[in-house]
Amino acid sequence: MTVLLRNVTMTYDAYMSTKPVTATLEADLLAYVQEQVNLGRARSVSAYLNAALERQIAIDRRADAAWKAAVEKAQQNPEEVEKARRRAQRLIEILNGG
Repeated sequence: MTVLLRNVTMTYDAYMSTKPVTATLEADLLAYVQEQVNLGRARSVSAYLNAALERQIAIDRRADAAWKAAVEKAQQNPEEVEKARRRAQRLIEILNGG
C-alpha cells in the first residue's frame, strides 16, 4: 500500500522544511497507525511517523556517539586495541573453518 504523507515535519533539524513524501507501508502497520489516530493518540499518520522517526534518529545518534566514545577510549590503550584485533582475527579464522 502506498501512502502520500503530507506536511511531514522533521523537528530534529530546525532547517528542515516540511515536504510531502510517498512511503510504502505494510498494511498491518498502516492499520495500527490509523487506529492510533482514530483513538486520538496521534494527530495524524504523518505526526505518528514523524514521532517514530525522531525516536529512531535519537537512538541512532546515541549509538553512534557511544561507538565513537568506545573507539576513542580504546585508542588510548594500544595494547588493548592489539589484543582485540588478535581476538577478532582468531574469530574470523574460526568462522572460516580454521
